[in-house]
Amino acid sequence: KYVYCFSNEFSSSSEKIVGFNVHENIQKMHETIKEHTDPLEKEIAELAESIFAVKAQQEYIVVREKQHRDTAESTNARVKWWSIGQVILLISVCVWQVYYLKRFFEVKRAV
Repeated sequence: KYVYCFSNEFSSSSEKIVGFNVHENIQKMHETIKEHTDPLEKEIAELAESIFAVKAQQEYIVVREKQHRDTAESTNARVKWWSIGQVILLISVCVWQVYYLKRFFEVKRAV
């Protein structure tokens, strides 16, 4: 049995995700299968190996999809707040311009 140790000492402010799959030596397993099994058992072993590979790939795809979805949602939130800020700034500038132009065209009378 093996133990895997990971450390994130240099970057405590950011989260790191590490994913890995541990597989047996496939070549050695194939040699054992060839020596001691009939053709049907060989086919079953190959199908089981293929199913395991598909399952591992699917798990990887699910993790990547979650990361991409989180990134897209974060980007959408930033765009939303940036747009709201721009609208507020635009309205503020419009109000200021109307006020300034009204003052500019007022008739000032000296009594």
